Amino acid sequence: MNPVSFQGIGSGMPVQEIVDATLAAEAAPIYRMEENKEFAQVQLSAYAELASRLNQLNAAMNQLNSPEKFQQLAAQSSQPQLFTAQADHLAGATLGNYQIEVLAEARADRFVSESLSAEDTFAEDATLEINGVTLEIGGLTADQVREKINSHEDLRGVASANLVNEGNGQVRLTVNASQTGNDGRLTIHSDALTASDLSTDPAADLDARIRVDGIESRSSTNTFANVISGVTINVAAGAGNLPAEQRIGNLNVDQDKQAIKDNIDAFVMAYNDVIIHLNEAKKGPLGGEGVVRSIETQLRNELYTPTGGKPENMLALIGIETYVDPSYDPKNPNPQNGTLRIDSAKLNAALDEDFDRVAHIIGHPEEGYAARFGALADSMTKTTVVEGQLQKGLIETRTDGLNNEIKRIDDRIEAQLMRLDQMEQRLYRQFAAADAMAANMNATGMFIQQQMAGLPGYTR
Repeated sequence: MNPVSFQGIGSGMPVQEIVDATLAAEAAPIYRMEENKEFAQVQLSAYAELASRLNQLNAAMNQLNSPEKFQQLAAQSSQPQLFTAQADHLAGATLGNYQIEVLAEARADRFVSESLSAEDTFAEDATLEINGVTLEIGGLTADQVREKINSHEDLRGVASANLVNEGNGQVRLTVNASQTGNDGRLTIHSDALTASDLSTDPAADLDARIRVDGIESRSSTNTFANVISGVTINVAAGAGNLPAEQRIGNLNVDQDKQAIKDNIDAFVMAYNDVIIHLNEAKKGPLGGEGVVRSIETQLRNELYTPTGGKPENMLALIGIETYVDPSYDPKNPNPQNGTLRIDSAKLNAALDEDFDRVAHIIGHPEEGYAARFGALADSMTKTTVVEGQLQKGLIETRTDGLNNEIKRIDDRIEAQLMRLDQMEQRLYRQFAAADAMAANMNATGMFIQQQMAGLPGYTR
């Protein structure tokens, strides 16, 4: 509406007050429409949050809808100071118990020179060859030779050099293999450097060696991969220095029940997060929304539908039970009502007695609870294909409706504001005309009065 102000001059009427009151009365529907728009926007925000929770449920279920997610194995060493291990069922690890004997750790080859003067330089024609790489070291000090070895491109990842200060101006140059085991062995020739008895014996076996159930295996590192299928064994630092009787331990590969329980916890937490959010949403802007009731119904139907339709495959029978608040108040529902609780004793018994059944109930790729809850959550938030037909999700459909409603309200508000603007202009025009007429009539009356005042015998 235009900010026009007008006060009747000829009529003396309070025109501005009359116009403002008229427009205020006519604008009342706009305020109601703005309130409806604001509520629709609050509902949109609430549905966006609900969709986010359902998307998180879908993502969590996608991490669990495979029996492989329930086949984790744990490799337990009886002597962690001797060796540790990891097992991967995807790489072929299976249940088993093994005796592990550590025979030797992997070592790095090392060259240690005889004592050298820190200040003296090598003869001008002196050379040093390391694994076929020849270095000219004539005129260099021991420290400069060290720098030349460490900066040589062809020796990176092959060898590194250091100086050991013996005191009294004497040092020893050490060259260490970058890789352990026989594969990293160094071949060093020099006409200026002589190896001391501190160097590694050229005939020494540098590989790590272990026996698995009496069968010997070797590795250039302290890691043994797939000596047992799918199992990685890591020899601990210092194991080779232990007495012989302490170098034998047991390796047990068994179901990693803690990892499996963690997966079940993730399943329960993702489901409960949606249920708690639904319970809270019913107290707010989504209270009375048919979409919310439909989502609750569909989740409940899946919860009470056993995997494969077999009654023995209900979640409750493996220790995953539904919490029902005995003092349920429909006007103020407990946010925990309908959530899942884990009976640890019952779950442990199920895992011990029939592990594959637990994996099947939750992780079956099509009929398991994880797969069904994931697909249901996905279908509620976005368009999916159902029997070859595109089908919009409940939340997607409802939010489309709310967005359309907001657009309709905006259009109606805009139309109403235009009507009020036109009304305001019309009222000012009408009052201006009336005021001019009143002013004209006042002028005419004054003229007549003046004329009559001049007549003989006229008195007021």
